[in-house]
Amino acid sequence: MKAPVALASLSLAAMSSSALRFSPHAFPKAFSGPSSSSDTSNIVDLAYVETLGTLGSNSLDSSSAAAPTTLLIHGLDSSSHTWRVVQQSLSTPSVAIDCRGCGRSALGDPKLFSPEAIVHDVKKLVDCHPLLKDRKFVLVGHSMGGRVGMCYTATYPDDVSALVVEDMDARRRSVSSNFIPDFDIQKAIAFDRLHDSLDSVRKAFADIGYPADMLEKWIGEGRVYEANVDNETKERADGSKLYWSDVNPAFRALCYETIFDSNCGTKSWATIADYLKKSGSNSIDIHLMIAGIGTVCDDTSIDDMRQAMGDGLTVKKYPQG
Repeated sequence: MKAPVALASLSLAAMSSSALRFSPHAFPKAFSGPSSSSDTSNIVDLAYVETLGTLGSNSLDSSSAAAPTTLLIHGLDSSSHTWRVVQQSLSTPSVAIDCRGCGRSALGDPKLFSPEAIVHDVKKLVDCHPLLKDRKFVLVGHSMGGRVGMCYTATYPDDVSALVVEDMDARRRSVSSNFIPDFDIQKAIAFDRLHDSLDSVRKAFADIGYPADMLEKWIGEGRVYEANVDNETKERADGSKLYWSDVNPAFRALCYETIFDSNCGTKSWATIADYLKKSGSNSIDIHLMIAGIGTVCDDTSIDDMRQAMGDGLTVKKYPQG
């Protein structure tokens, strides 16, 4: 399955309100160090997918849409691809991002990877995107994306009208809690998302420790696909194919090291709770959705989250989810 090409020249006036529009991001190159000794920037220009919603107008002018935009943040081993069906079914505008290192977004310097860095990436997009800037939006995060959503809301609470956390609690998790056995962190961080063949992709993931059936599922879903990297439209001169992985093991490894194995979840949750107490419990709607099958949420952590947030938190469990 080929990835949709991001066309900067796409006419918005002719765009169907429910159509997906891909930001004009090329396949990023692997990080090779700062461009100069004075380069201290650590903000990644995030790729994204946007839609106006089934009831939207045919304009991305921020003054044209009365309904709040939904900002969608994916979890580990994923990208904006996670939200394709959701975006096409929403009646309101939405923007799904590729976090740094995922999808079409560059990883940046692995040494500077942090929850703060990811939040700053998102803030840059929010301040520039016509569907997000100068307005409150609904922030939805799945799994690790839920943790990122907590961090963003704690840092920029005035941006958010509602926070929806899908199957993620606030507790600290050790790096060793990674469910993939024998996960090779160094190989994961060094992972190259561009490969000469699917067999090369398979070997790279296997060497890191990923189960073969997991990768085959991703190939079937289109998370790993044929990549036409020469001007986005042509095969290589010799006619051979390249393959791109929207999934980046480096993101998993670095999230465990800097986000899961830290207190950013509990600190962010407490900061949001304090904000709600000062500004009024209805200033941000907070929703926690818990999967009934294979949830990663810890009951004790959920109880702590309820206690901290009080009436400001709505919790719903989905037994078959």
